[in-house]
Amino acid sequence: MNNLVFNNTAKKLSAAFYGMYESEYKPVAVDENGLFLFSPLSVITITATDLDIRDLNYTTDSVTVTATNLDIRDLNGSQDSVAVSRMGFVEATVTQTVSSGITYLLTRNISVYSQNSFFVRNASGGTVTITVQIAPEDDASLYVDHSTPQGVTSGNNAVAAVTIPIKYARIRVQASSNTNVIAYYNGRA
Repeated sequence: MNNLVFNNTAKKLSAAFYGMYESEYKPVAVDENGLFLFSPLSVITITATDLDIRDLNYTTDSVTVTATNLDIRDLNGSQDSVAVSRMGFVEATVTQTVSSGITYLLTRNISVYSQNSFFVRNASGGTVTITVQIAPEDDASLYVDHSTPQGVTSGNNAVAAVTIPIKYARIRVQASSNTNVIAYYNGRA
């Protein structure tokens, strides 16, 4: 710290900042550029109703919003821009020994994702035939075949995608004997 109470050499001027937590002083953290760190992740979580902040400036401001039912004013092309910072991605997997006959795997509500695909691996056993089925509701009587049936021999894989917007999808697996199957679902917003 400074040796003099009043120092007139700029590079020798410095200060230490502390904050009070309960009854204990804690140093305020900064990054390598001397910018304040407001949390261990440099993220401030705000919970608000009717949040109103100053007008943002694209040259100095960056905001990441994660929200449910976010309502904002109509955007205007002359003053607003929106950039997607990351696409939401979800995945699910199941490993199962399917018996002789028909088994349905990975029934998913896919309505919130614009891209949906299934990957099936025949880990061991006889050939299985897979078909992706879709339905507007999760009702067994409403599912229809969406993909062409694919035969998957032992040690091999198959991939199928849902290409139309609909609410539910699942994999129909038909086996002639007990077969170990690994199935994956991937959805991207």
